[in-house]
Amino acid sequence: MVAQLLVRTQTDKNIRSFSMQRDLGQLADLIELAFRAELEQSASSIAAEMRQLARVGPLLWLFGSSQKSFPPLMGGYVWIEEGQLVGNVTLSTDSRQRGLWIVSNVAVHPDFRGRGIARKLMEVTLQEARSRDARWVSLEVRTDNMAAEHLYRELDFQVYDTVAELSLPVQRWPRGIQEPLLPLRRRRPDDWQGLRDLVKSATPAAVQEMRPISPYRYQIGVERRIGQWFDNLFHRRRSSDWVLEVGGQIVGFLQLTGQQRRAAHQLQMTVHPMNRGAVETQLLAAGLHWLNRFPARSIACSVSDSHPEAQCAFSEAGFDTARRLHHMRLDMRHRKERTGQ
Repeated sequence: MVAQLLVRTQTDKNIRSFSMQRDLGQLADLIELAFRAELEQSASSIAAEMRQLARVGPLLWLFGSSQKSFPPLMGGYVWIEEGQLVGNVTLSTDSRQRGLWIVSNVAVHPDFRGRGIARKLMEVTLQEARSRDARWVSLEVRTDNMAAEHLYRELDFQVYDTVAELSLPVQRWPRGIQEPLLPLRRRRPDDWQGLRDLVKSATPAAVQEMRPISPYRYQIGVERRIGQWFDNLFHRRRSSDWVLEVGGQIVGFLQLTGQQRRAAHQLQMTVHPMNRGAVETQLLAAGLHWLNRFPARSIACSVSDSHPEAQCAFSEAGFDTARRLHHMRLDMRHRKERTGQ
């Protein structure tokens, strides 16, 4: 299988495997060029972080030398034109879900678009995923990127969820919000079963198929609490989780992260389908009230199209849509049956 893969990749002299120690700096430049508007809008530092990592030459060499024995954290393929990296597709495994591989950083230099580079890189990347016994391959694409979505659909990817990434600009910082009368309480360690049941009820089946709801995700032992405390201390932030109970059942979950540094505050809500349309506005008000104790920053959240009531509440509170993303997946077994590969 590996030998067959090498033969295929060698059919195009411009394609080779991604090398962290060789390519990370140029990849940072390409991502900054290809996604400049998105990076500026989200205040993302991913390109700067890549350049910083690229400067740690010896450590990357040690990491790269182990790639023969261990699956890379960051693999994939690049397109080289006269010594310049002009195309990239990153392939990485998802440690939380066996058999799930993630495609990201699909980028082509503007001067080299329209030549089929992205398609060729995607095809060899999918061959790589198959050689590693991938069950699913997933990716995200902006809903307004029609060309990319068309390519992925031609490669048999299908949309399984659409998510709106929302942002409340700092200019609309919510001052003077009164604490709502909603009977919220802080999350307790023994809430894990109720939270698991809530999230299962609120999450579409296709999303659960990709990312099964794990009880461990909601169990907070001593080790996890200590780890979170140190993480918050290091990043100068504070997290707080709140639950809403009705008749002894958890029907609402509010997750908040307030930042002391320049990063955006985070706010996420989950509501049981039977209670939607009745509590989102008050949950949001409770979250904004809690975040008022922190410096004025933008506030970020993401909401699936499967929860339109939450999207409406955020919109009425002044949140803007930063971008909308299709979450797409490829069933590698289905692809194998269709292509005979």
